[in-house]
Amino acid sequence: MVQCGVAWFDFDESSGNVTDKLGLNNYIGTVTGATRVEGWNGQGYSASFSNNSFILFNNKLPVAEKTIRFKMKSSKTGSYQTIMSTCATGSTNSNGHYISIQPDGILNWIHYKASLTTNFVISSKSDVLDGKWHDILFTWTGDTSISGVKLYVDGVLESTSISTVNEVLDYSNICFGRYNLTGSQYWLSYTGQLDDFQIYNKVLSPSDFTQKRLVVKTTDNKTLALSPTLNRVKEIPNTTEKLLFDQGYKVKEIDEAVDYPVIDTTRNTTEYEIVSNNSISLGSGKVFTIPINDFKTIFIEDNY
Repeated sequence: MVQCGVAWFDFDESSGNVTDKLGLNNYIGTVTGATRVEGWNGQGYSASFSNNSFILFNNKLPVAEKTIRFKMKSSKTGSYQTIMSTCATGSTNSNGHYISIQPDGILNWIHYKASLTTNFVISSKSDVLDGKWHDILFTWTGDTSISGVKLYVDGVLESTSISTVNEVLDYSNICFGRYNLTGSQYWLSYTGQLDDFQIYNKVLSPSDFTQKRLVVKTTDNKTLALSPTLNRVKEIPNTTEKLLFDQGYKVKEIDEAVDYPVIDTTRNTTEYEIVSNNSISLGSGKVFTIPINDFKTIFIEDNY
């Protein structure tokens, strides 16, 4: 997110406007009718839509290469539902993206290139209207690359597609919960919950969001791991020490690494669990050193 994130909406405000937790591009969403309910993982809040409620932002999606990831939960209503739209009207200039769900639960990502002329449609194979949370990931190279458009549901690649044109069109601002129509018209509105909406300016895959345990092997093929205590990690405290690292110096740590059985690197866990009994982030954007022996350390920047 630090490297290629554009915006991240976690809807954790208790009420009022939705803001970008990254704070990079000043995204602000004005809430009309939508409410806050429990978040997708039982923590914080998610946005709940019903009765033609929506959230309209003051900003657009990035043009060209992009990834859109979000969590959604809804049930069948007998009609189409709109999760997100950047299409303004049904008239000439209606360029943009449209994420919708069919009455049978099939998820669609549609890109219109002009006057509602379809550039591409990519659809899920899964029924997402089952009253459960689903992790949705869309990616597009922004051009006409082979299989340049992809859709993942719950980490599984379900569909690929090819765009017929490069993305150079001007869209309306992002709207959650309904088709972004002008005036007082509402149609195809969303009835369900939305959470953890992330926008990136780079094509990513589910593996980019999976963090593994850190394993370091010595020359005698022993695996070195860190004991699960917080004091195994040292945050670089000042500019002077960071300057030493940048110049190639190693700072000696008091603690020594210990031999452990080989770690299963296929586990879906984070590097923080090497040094702590919990999975709480050590601190976004901070720099840490991990001791290997009396004179060697690993230099890690936390970008989570």
